[in-house]
Amino acid sequence: MSGLDRLEFLVGRWQGESEDQFGEKGVIVSTMECTRDLDGRFLQLRGESTKDGAVLNRAVTYITFASKTQRYVSKRMWSYGFIENGEGTWEDGDTLVFQIEFDNAPPEFSGTRWKSFIRRYGDNEIGHGLYTAKEGEAYRLYGETRQTKVRP
Repeated sequence: MSGLDRLEFLVGRWQGESEDQFGEKGVIVSTMECTRDLDGRFLQLRGESTKDGAVLNRAVTYITFASKTQRYVSKRMWSYGFIENGEGTWEDGDTLVFQIEFDNAPPEFSGTRWKSFIRRYGDNEIGHGLYTAKEGEAYRLYGETRQTKVRP
């Protein structure tokens, strides 16, 4: 299996939560819906995160596979107002890691490097999140949300 078909396990509806992650204190509840889009050439992921019933953020992501470079390409638009551009490869058999850069990034992102990831824990469980590093430092986990599939 190669290319975009390798991510077919993501198709469906997911939900989960994280606690004290992504710079937030407390429990963050998240949902994600993944579908094939544009004649099956892209995966579209629509997500929302809430805390205490209030929306923290929403995001829409498109992922495709570039056969020429043998890399995954992602574009994520955040309700925060910035755009995440990623190029990804498999770190291991279960973890797809994207090197990312932001368009319209907030000033507090200056001097910070970012990676995003999708990790398959099993047929019905995934994790996705971010690593961050200041210039010259090693990456550290910024946050991970674990989700279970609630609908194929």
